[in-house]
Amino acid sequence: MSALLRAYNISLELPTEVHKTGKKGYSDLLATISGSVRYQSAILSGVNFEAKDGDRIGVMGLNGAGKTTLLRVLNGAYTPTAGVLRVEGSRHSLLNPLLGFSEQASVAENIFLRGTAMGLRYRQLKSVAKEILEFAGLEDKAEYPLYSLSSGQRMRLGFSITTAVQPDILLMDEWLSTGDAAFVDRARKRMKGRFEGSRIVVLASHSTNLLRNTCNKALVLEKGRMRFFGSITDGLDIYRDIVSQASAEERDAAVSSDPILFGSTQGAIERIRSSRTQVEVVGWATDERGKEPNVFSLEFQGTKHLLETFERIQRDDVNEYLGKRGGKYGFKFVLPVSQPVSVEALPGELRVSVGSSVSRLGPSLPLVRSCVVESVSDEGAGATGSG
Repeated sequence: MSALLRAYNISLELPTEVHKTGKKGYSDLLATISGSVRYQSAILSGVNFEAKDGDRIGVMGLNGAGKTTLLRVLNGAYTPTAGVLRVEGSRHSLLNPLLGFSEQASVAENIFLRGTAMGLRYRQLKSVAKEILEFAGLEDKAEYPLYSLSSGQRMRLGFSITTAVQPDILLMDEWLSTGDAAFVDRARKRMKGRFEGSRIVVLASHSTNLLRNTCNKALVLEKGRMRFFGSITDGLDIYRDIVSQASAEERDAAVSSDPILFGSTQGAIERIRSSRTQVEVVGWATDERGKEPNVFSLEFQGTKHLLETFERIQRDDVNEYLGKRGGKYGFKFVLPVSQPVSVEALPGELRVSVGSSVSRLGPSLPLVRSCVVESVSDEGAGATGSG
């Protein structure tokens, strides 16, 4: 019998409680004691895909896009508010390795409690209980209460139970088992075996390199909505576009968790000069291919600006540092402002990103340690600076 995982236009709404706000629009002590308001929040919407034998689906999206929630719907933890989920074949999920544990029960008893929560039968659990204890390195702890184990031992136990039986459909969130180097090595080998042995795998990860190398399809989520389902190559392009359009803070978080997402941009901000009518920024940068950037994105005071006009500057010191014979990697640009900007606020409020295109913007350029931030008159006189 072949495996099948089919989502028919799935949506999920969950109740959310918020405290009543006061007249000034913020929660204070009076709002806290006055009670709360419950409303339904749309967590997922428009999820529609089909997975068959051999499919390896990579789920990607920014933090809060709904990746883990989708996996919980697929494993049956959440019932869709709308739509239909069709499952053919056994399914196991590696989402929370501690789900179904009881603090007062023994380690051996927790094998059956956790296994039952996964949907395994008593006979299956009885046949693998000894192997689970051995794999976790807890043979001598079988009769100990769970609360006596360290957090690392609990994670090892949870991982060992979760991966004890080969499923038809494997649902995986990005989490790393804890323990000594020997256990981590065994865990990775078992994960690889379970991954390859499953008929269908749905893997949520921030590592685009991992998804590219292991998956043939992509499911891209954006703020709970399914943006794309199809080939992994097209899915990665769409995900990069989502990251590029996100705020600098979200983009930095995505790139920091996946450094090769846009290649390796380099550069730094060396001087920021503010007057009553404009902010001038000077620095140097390369795009993700090590070439002169074509696009500069500036996020300032919560507003994003794609710069159409900027000055390229020949910098011998930068060329020497980069090992380049030529090229203009230095830059200077000016952003008009409607009101004067505090010098103290500039370093924290201004973020600059570069790339070869809008969909290839890298993380924010750092400020050099000796960055000069100064305020000047519109005529350039009377400068005051700070380093």
